[in-house]
Amino acid sequence: MIRVRFAPSPTGYLHVGGARTALFNWLFARHNEGVFVLRIEDTDRERSTDASIAQIIEAMRWLGLDWDEYYRQTDRTAIHQQAAESLLEGSRAYEKDGAWWFRVPTDGETVVHDDLLGDVAYQNSQLKDFVIRRSDGSFVYNFVVVVDDADMGITHVIRGDDHLNNTPKQILLYNALGRSLPHFVHLPMILGPDRTRLSKRHGVTSVLEYRQRGFLPDALVNFLARLGWSHGDQEFFTRDELIELFSLGHIGKSAAVFDDEKLHWLNQQHMKAVDPTRLVDLVAPFVRAEGKITDEMWDKIDRDQLVRAVEILRHRCKTLVDLARVVEIVFPVPLDREEEIELTDRQRELIAALIDVFSALSDFTSATVERAMRDTLAAHGAKLKEVGHACRMAVTGRKVGPGLFETIALVGQDITIARLRAVLTGGNR
Repeated sequence: MIRVRFAPSPTGYLHVGGARTALFNWLFARHNEGVFVLRIEDTDRERSTDASIAQIIEAMRWLGLDWDEYYRQTDRTAIHQQAAESLLEGSRAYEKDGAWWFRVPTDGETVVHDDLLGDVAYQNSQLKDFVIRRSDGSFVYNFVVVVDDADMGITHVIRGDDHLNNTPKQILLYNALGRSLPHFVHLPMILGPDRTRLSKRHGVTSVLEYRQRGFLPDALVNFLARLGWSHGDQEFFTRDELIELFSLGHIGKSAAVFDDEKLHWLNQQHMKAVDPTRLVDLVAPFVRAEGKITDEMWDKIDRDQLVRAVEILRHRCKTLVDLARVVEIVFPVPLDREEEIELTDRQRELIAALIDVFSALSDFTSATVERAMRDTLAAHGAKLKEVGHACRMAVTGRKVGPGLFETIALVGQDITIARLRAVLTGGNR
């Protein structure tokens, strides 16, 4: 059975590179009906924190990367000690200055058989002996990772290529412990738009900050999957499609480039695909975070109107933050308009006439709104273009959006009339 692991060090947040590694392992396990292990590698006692562990777990859960087994490396110290003692007793390790050192062969070479990169050879004479247990009794990464992977039956080690140079030492440890080697797959790094290694200066932050910025987990998963993996020219994938189609053979050997514009586009596509009823719940905390809509307002508004609102308004929004800022138009709050409304006397006359007609409507739908506007404007010898933009700005605060009649009907009779009256008096409602 396929057994893979994601083994983050809890010295900080889960970042994009780590999340992609976790995703590729998770997809490989789920595609092959295997086991996905989450193992917290907290042997760095000075830098590892419980807060980082909690943050990593929260990020994994938000991404929907569920695990089948969970371990903390420091809970396995007795197992590491036993393995180290076996090397010491077999003269494959020795003690010096209180630390335990692994004895590297002085001749020959160690070859890393990588399923993605091919064979990479290292001369043993260049590796030198290395510490496996520090003088304080704690164990180093290169040793415990081998003991744990071997003990847990990990069949494929899928990780970033920054670990490639550690692999020959780990292979020597596998051999010294008499354990079978796993398959190694070292993923090419992720680059920023300037083709340098991805970092904070590119604006890339923790996974959970993408949640705060209004990205959907399925969109980020889709985006991360396409950072180095492909299936033809397809860009949009559901989670089920990724599980069905994922294979190691479709991972590229070249570095992937982080494209923020593509991430926003994918998020927009996933927002369009979400059931509107669910989208209301997803956008709710972002609406409240804007600070203009109170809990009482949110609870009072008709939910069917909210469902229609997100369904109509989401098509021009790239994040839940964007959607939250346009959904406000259906609430009785002042709008932050994209531009000032300067009305001519003719436009004032037409808007006043529209207010009278809208006030008399007993049924306020897009069809009745359209008929009322067209008939009223025709009666005044006017065309829609003379007042359409001013009405849109008055009612929504935005220069563009969905169809005007549909939008006015969505906002509703009372709020529409109040906002049209406000622009006649220079107000902002």
